[in-house]
Amino acid sequence: MSFRMRWLGTACFEIVLPNQQTVVIDPYVDDSVSAPISSNQFEGCNYIFITHGHYDHVLDAGKLALHYKLKIFCNEATASSLIQHQGVNPGLITPVKAGDVIQEEGLGIEVLRGIHVDIAAEFRRLTGVELFDGGTDLRSMVKKALREILDTDRVPEQFGEWMAKYPQGEQLNFIFEMAGSKRIYMAGTYPDPRVIEMAKQAKAYITLLQVLPGRILCGLEEKTADLAIASGCQIVVPQHHDPLVRGAMRTDLSRLRKILTEKSDIIFKEFTPGEWYKFD
Repeated sequence: MSFRMRWLGTACFEIVLPNQQTVVIDPYVDDSVSAPISSNQFEGCNYIFITHGHYDHVLDAGKLALHYKLKIFCNEATASSLIQHQGVNPGLITPVKAGDVIQEEGLGIEVLRGIHVDIAAEFRRLTGVELFDGGTDLRSMVKKALREILDTDRVPEQFGEWMAKYPQGEQLNFIFEMAGSKRIYMAGTYPDPRVIEMAKQAKAYITLLQVLPGRILCGLEEKTADLAIASGCQIVVPQHHDPLVRGAMRTDLSRLRKILTEKSDIIFKEFTPGEWYKFD
């Protein structure tokens, strides 16, 4: 039984299951600098799964909820922010946590723990100095980090508001198992050794692998490759490596690709944003 999917920038995917129901992961397109569509151009939406609550993973959930009869699965903090700030009907939301198992028509989902990147720690690793200097406001601190990590300091005007409204909450990964078909592992996580060990549960056909953008990936390619290999996948699709803000540098995937080629038989498949890919 075939299914198809497309990547819409950042961590957003639209997946059409064999039964023609549609899963959307981390809906964020209208305010994205690299998304090729707007929120009214999804083909459909029966389920939304959210890895964590930051703005670049949730901002279009409420818009989709207005147009489709759907269910949203997310952590408790994200559920609260969607209800409070996007007016989502609480009856559409099922809060979930790591360890939960969900069963829907034609789709089984396992919820695994993820770990969010610590920007301050990565800034220290890359520069040898501290990001926090004791007197820097949030916007200035973010600009400082972006200059070093992405070669830009163009922070969105709404950044402070978005960060206040949309707290991270528990970081989650998902394993999607389609009836009569393959397993997809949404690995929206820092490649921490604990997560790499848990990834062995995935037994995935396709792993949607978070690849940290810009210079953050430098020095983490080996761990990122190990996460993909641990998941048992045949195909890895990088995600979240595209420009998060305007003017950001392009992430160099060449070393990650080389490591995966040398250490495994995994197919490293870069999706063109907005293009559909079919799998049998």
